[in-house]
Amino acid sequence: MKRFLFLALFLLIATPVTAEMLSVIHQPAELRSQPQVARAKILADLPRYAPLEVLETAAEYYKVKNSRGQVGYIHRSLVGKQDSLVITADVCNIRSAPGTEHPIAFKAVQGNSFRALSKQGEWLEIVDAQGNTGWVWQKLTWGY
Repeated sequence: MKRFLFLALFLLIATPVTAEMLSVIHQPAELRSQPQVARAKILADLPRYAPLEVLETAAEYYKVKNSRGQVGYIHRSLVGKQDSLVITADVCNIRSAPGTEHPIAFKAVQGNSFRALSKQGEWLEIVDAQGNTGWVWQKLTWGY
């Protein structure tokens, strides 16, 4: 019985925990220094589809971290569970299909946020707030 409890405890502790990710779904959205509007400094204006890693949850606000490592608070009404990502490369090609052999649909720059639609291998199908779609190599992104 002790072996079973030890094994169960080990598996519970050894299991990797995936951070909960949320995305900005309403505009305007701001990352704030405190979980309130009054007296809270605005740390960053967040674009639609900006991915955020949840650090803590509270009644009205989430404590989150963005792609640049900034930690702050955002109101629950501004975020939702939606797959999204942000470009981390200075500039990257968004392709018409998954793979470098396909034509470039458009270019994205560091900080551009997208909703992730699907995944094929190491490629992510994405859409921006204006409805532009394409495929990006996952290693050039953060959040998905």
